[in-house]
Amino acid sequence: MPHRTDPRPLHCAVLPFADFGHVAPSLGVARALIAAGHRVTYVVDERYAGLVEEAGARAVTYTSARGEFYRAADPAPGQLAAEGYALLVDTIRTVFPAALTALAQDPPDAVLYDFENVAAGRVAARVLDALPVQMFPSHAANETFSLRAQMWDRADPVMAKGAGVLIEFMGEHGIGLDEMSRYGTEWDEHNLVFLPRDFQIEGDTFDDRFAFVGPMVTEAPAGLWSPPADGRRTALVSLGTESGDRGDFFRTCAQAFDPASWHVVMTLGHGADRAQLGPLPAHVEVHEWLPHPAVLPHADVLVCHAGMGSLMEALYFATPVVAIPRAHELGLSAQRLEECGVGRTLSRIDLDAEVHAGTVNGLLADPGTPAALRRMRAAVRDAGGAARAADTLQGWAAQHRRHRTGRPADISGAA
Repeated sequence: MPHRTDPRPLHCAVLPFADFGHVAPSLGVARALIAAGHRVTYVVDERYAGLVEEAGARAVTYTSARGEFYRAADPAPGQLAAEGYALLVDTIRTVFPAALTALAQDPPDAVLYDFENVAAGRVAARVLDALPVQMFPSHAANETFSLRAQMWDRADPVMAKGAGVLIEFMGEHGIGLDEMSRYGTEWDEHNLVFLPRDFQIEGDTFDDRFAFVGPMVTEAPAGLWSPPADGRRTALVSLGTESGDRGDFFRTCAQAFDPASWHVVMTLGHGADRAQLGPLPAHVEVHEWLPHPAVLPHADVLVCHAGMGSLMEALYFATPVVAIPRAHELGLSAQRLEECGVGRTLSRIDLDAEVHAGTVNGLLADPGTPAALRRMRAAVRDAGGAARAADTLQGWAAQHRRHRTGRPADISGAA
């Protein structure tokens, strides 16, 4: 049953991290809200303005200082912390002022943000007297499971430097030391998680503060791509939309699949240089990009970097996955694939075609794989997707409206 009890249209602001994998999951929620008569404003890196506007939302743009954050396959020691600090400063100096300038005269009922924009999102919600809602495009965190602890070295001096920046920023906006612990947690009191609880690490420890709504998969139009007519198996190979070209990876994948039995579809990522791959066998077709839902219903396996968007699309179509994770939390997602019985993991280090081929064959020959895929497909599809996310958000926002503190603070000079 719908949660919404307040007939007035909502205005929701969305502050996603400047990455396709973070922007894309929120677009389904935006479309559902707009279809229900609500308004959505994004404060978003200029590269994603077109996607936002296609969804029917307003795009307020800025230029992100993201750099290579999350893109590097083998980050140098300390690189993640240093780039994370630069992004923290960027969210305070760029994203936050852009949000206040855009929203001061049209305050939202809710501010949706993800972890990389936590400072801008939570403080903007406070200043605007809006409901803060954290979005998780990957694994959520709670008192039991901490993604931050898996990724960040607390002893790194950059961590203390970042904490100092946060304390100063929050103090500037009336958040005292007694409140800062709540503003520094990895989760909020209201959280939308874009994966099913079954795939969440320690999923049974999460309470009703977390709505596991699953992914926002958009099925591809008929005829966008067709499988080979000769009946060969199909493998889809990708490193995601933004990882760029990694010629050795793609060449190894091409060699791993027997041309007599397999047809291989490769999506290189936006802006990738096709020429760096060199000549490829005839059983391989290459695209800069092709929506994966066009191929996955016909694919026998997905080979990917374990990005959550790619994984959720594969599981939506019950396609098994061979994951070759890069850095950061991707290794945890790859491990979760194995725990759920729907995938295998390979190390990028010393990857060769023979090991690759053996891993694919072992996964497909495992008698437990089909049943595990059916279970996970049901979990993904039954999570509720965009409709449940929008309905849940409407209920949270309506409740906040009844209890909000009053008019937004005077922020005319804050930006």
